[in-house]
Amino acid sequence: MTKIFVVSHKELPYSLPSLYVPIQVNAEKLGDLNGFSERDNTQIHISPKNENYCELTASYWIWKNESCSVVGFCHYRRFFNFYNPFYNTKPSSQKSMTLDEFLQTKNATQSSENITRKIENYLQKYDVILPKPAKQKLGEKQVSLSEYYMHEHGEKEWKKTLEIIVNLFPEYEKSIDLYLNNSSVFYYANMMITTKQIWNEYHSWLFAILFEVEKNIEIPKDDYQKRIFGFLSERLLNVYFQHNNKFKIKHLPLIYINNV
Repeated sequence: MTKIFVVSHKELPYSLPSLYVPIQVNAEKLGDLNGFSERDNTQIHISPKNENYCELTASYWIWKNESCSVVGFCHYRRFFNFYNPFYNTKPSSQKSMTLDEFLQTKNATQSSENITRKIENYLQKYDVILPKPAKQKLGEKQVSLSEYYMHEHGEKEWKKTLEIIVNLFPEYEKSIDLYLNNSSVFYYANMMITTKQIWNEYHSWLFAILFEVEKNIEIPKDDYQKRIFGFLSERLLNVYFQHNNKFKIKHLPLIYINNV
């Protein structure tokens, strides 16, 4: 079975094909909101960490509790675009549209069977579906993922994270240099579609790192910067899926709903 989880911390103002499974994050603090099939504070969970881990409290829940064979992961206002040929000729990694425009696209109106068939066809050739990559920039200047993170978030926490990766997984040292220190290619939003086996393997790796980082840093108090593990994980995904060219990656553009 294929499920695409839609992560949100607020009630969704739309309905989608049954393939999409709304999952509420920060449910431990917010209580149960209407319209969600799953919540991040049931069974095995880290819901209380949501203000620091963001959408990863849903990722963790899926890792520990879900048994479907293929997992998709998107956000309440970002979706993979399976249909629109506009992207065949445009370089943009995502297209912005209103909710009304989105609800008229095939992504919202096609049957679950049709979308599942597209995903199955992709995963016969590829290991993982990721967003069409963007280029990390400061202003108009392309910068490496490391440069961007240290400029926008924090140098001390970033260097500690890289140190912990090398300590736990020394085989990633070269990939850190290639894909973090010397590359601006950025798969953002922690979005992907892949088999549950690959999902589990990746999140086992990811949370081993993040939980160790959490033990060794002081979490920022600033309302934005305290989302530190969400920011870190967006960069670590790039290392994992490009490491040693182990994975065959299919790129899909995204739809961004700009008025939700």
